[in-house]
Amino acid sequence: MRQSLRIRLLTLILISFVSGWLIISAFALWRATGRATALFDDQLSQLADLLAVITVHESEETDLHRLEADLRQSGVPYTPLFQVWSAGGRLLLRGPQAPHVPLSANIGRGYSDETLGKYRLRVYTRHTDDGRHMIQVAQEVAGRQTQLRAFVWSSLTPLLLALPMTGLLWFAIERALTPLNRLAVEIGARSTDNLDPIDHTRVPAEVTELVKAINSLFLRLRSSLERYSRFTADAAHELRTPLAGSMAQIQAALDAHDVQEQTDSLRQALNGLSQLHRLMEQLLIIAKLEPDAAEMTFTEVDLNSLAIEVASEYAPGALEKGIDLELVAAQPVMLHAVRDLIAVALRNLLDNAIRATPRGGKIVLHLLPLKNSVLLQVEDTGSGIPDPEKTWVFERFHRLPGTGGEGSGLGLSIVRSAVALHRGTISLQDRDQGQGLLVKIEFPNKS
Repeated sequence: MRQSLRIRLLTLILISFVSGWLIISAFALWRATGRATALFDDQLSQLADLLAVITVHESEETDLHRLEADLRQSGVPYTPLFQVWSAGGRLLLRGPQAPHVPLSANIGRGYSDETLGKYRLRVYTRHTDDGRHMIQVAQEVAGRQTQLRAFVWSSLTPLLLALPMTGLLWFAIERALTPLNRLAVEIGARSTDNLDPIDHTRVPAEVTELVKAINSLFLRLRSSLERYSRFTADAAHELRTPLAGSMAQIQAALDAHDVQEQTDSLRQALNGLSQLHRLMEQLLIIAKLEPDAAEMTFTEVDLNSLAIEVASEYAPGALEKGIDLELVAAQPVMLHAVRDLIAVALRNLLDNAIRATPRGGKIVLHLLPLKNSVLLQVEDTGSGIPDPEKTWVFERFHRLPGTGGEGSGLGLSIVRSAVALHRGTISLQDRDQGQGLLVKIEFPNKS
């Protein structure tokens, strides 16, 4: 099941909002509870202080029985539980519903939590300044909690009003994702051959990099399609000639009445099919060397051993033409590379050199390890390549003027692709002494 970005955003924002709301509410509840408790305790303390003043005043007049009436006249908003005890422990006065026993066993100044029957009490105890009386006042915890809930609720009401605001999140997210929806519609409405870049100036900054990546993909696709179209057209043209020639020779052999004519026609047809077979092999190699298709596994390659192996394949052909094929390597040369690709490059270089070198000529394959690279050189005494052609010979199906139908025009293109996949460089130079060509390839080496 595909994950919706819209649902994901809404979920994350809601989780963040609710989590933040719960944290703030918990903090507000803790803060409000603490302040309300302190406020209630301050009320008890103030009442006890008031009782202490009145008690001292009335005791001087020996008229403590008027204390309750004075309390009502003093503006106390309610008649709390209170007791006035003498220093000798005699109950001098108590408020309505106050018991005859001390509200708290605590005779020192301070707060305590007590239980009176089925009621829980918060008690405050203090003594008059002259030490002759002890005063205890109390509030029911249940009453305090009722007032506390009302106080906390009034404190949390603004936060509760924020919860319905979460309903606006969906609308906000929909509005925020509108550019993405517009971008999706724009891309979806494109034809298959429309690879023009998307205008990233009209999209949000958060998706600019995504649009740039898509544009980069479009650019690579366009380049790949153009390369494919050009390659297909060139390949079709190159395949048509040997195929048509072979078919014509086979037809001529069928129409011939002389055995020698049939043999000649069939031999020419075989040569054409051999050329076609070689061309197909080269095309398959190029397909494997495409950057998107190549599956490269780099290993430590012994170039000496590989060069001997490839040179031995072409030694019979060189020997048949009377060409001296020589390998020069002072020591084992190791290269971090794809062995098969290096072998393909060597085969094409030697094949081209043998084709270009006349009878009695010489081909030398040099392997030279440098500090951070490996130098591979193929030198021949052939006809060489004119300077204006040195760049063009790397293009596919490009043949040198005067070479006729020899070769497929793909050899050096394959070599260049193999070198590029190894991040190497290739150059074509004239020989320092006499006629011929020097091919220099330098591979960076990580070993």
